[in-house]
Amino acid sequence: MTLTSPLVLVAAGLVTLIGFAFSGLLVARAQAEQQRQAKRTSAVLGQHSRTRRFMASSIMARPTGGPRQSWFARLAGWFGLDLARPEQYPLPWWIVLLVALLMAKGMQMAAAMLLGPLSWFTLPFDWIIVSRWIFGWFVRRRRTKLLQQFPDALTMIVRSVRVGVPVTEAMRAVGREMPAPTGPEFDKVSQRLAFGGQIEDALREMAARAGLAEYRFFAMALALQNQTGGGLSETLEGLADMIRRRLAVKQRGKALASEAQTSIYVLSSLPPICGLALSILNPRYFEVLLYNPTGERLLGAAIGLLTLGWLCMRWMMRKSLS
Repeated sequence: MTLTSPLVLVAAGLVTLIGFAFSGLLVARAQAEQQRQAKRTSAVLGQHSRTRRFMASSIMARPTGGPRQSWFARLAGWFGLDLARPEQYPLPWWIVLLVALLMAKGMQMAAAMLLGPLSWFTLPFDWIIVSRWIFGWFVRRRRTKLLQQFPDALTMIVRSVRVGVPVTEAMRAVGREMPAPTGPEFDKVSQRLAFGGQIEDALREMAARAGLAEYRFFAMALALQNQTGGGLSETLEGLADMIRRRLAVKQRGKALASEAQTSIYVLSSLPPICGLALSILNPRYFEVLLYNPTGERLLGAAIGLLTLGWLCMRWMMRKSLS
């Protein structure tokens, strides 16, 4: 039997195949063991790690999605109510809805002068519009306070960092000393960090609750500094200075527009004042608008046009100052 005989070649091929199979089994076993070790290491050390890779777009982008909402939460959204953030509203939501219903009823009574029984169909729409306006006014007022108090909070953090206080302790001090609503927001961040949360997640949630671009800038600056290091005090000081300049420009715009705002109030108050004076000087002449069907329609149309004109003037004023 020579080395080139078929039986020897077959035996050599079988040995080679068995060797490759055994080698592949050893390699696969070693890889599986490495994966198990890496998984156990990440599970033990992951919750104790201080930094984590993040995407800046996740902080700067506005929240667009979330968990599936219940039908009650979706119904509340029609009225402008966010059940996930009750801290935005100084009054319980059911009181606001009750007040909005009473105001909508008054609007329906005014519309009844013009539309008659058909005015009842406008009551649900008036209720939704008034509710959204009230809840939106609460949110805008809270955001204005957050923006006005934010430069002082940043200055407090900068001074604390410059004397060697950690950022987390500086934010805890802001939560204790700043008034609402800025103090409670930073206090929530401190509580989240005290329970072992990541600073990026806590800042991202605070920026989402505030709904302001300045808070998103602050969250991104702290997240980058926590990951890569760098001069945090200079960045926060520049952000505080920019916010103060924006507030100063906004206040100057309001001062320049005060004459136009006074004109809005004067033009809106003239028709009711003239109607009241006419009802006192000549009651029989004014009673035509109250007891005559045509007069009731005219009075309803006048109230509707006056309200529409006031809303248009307010909208133009707000757009000019935004």
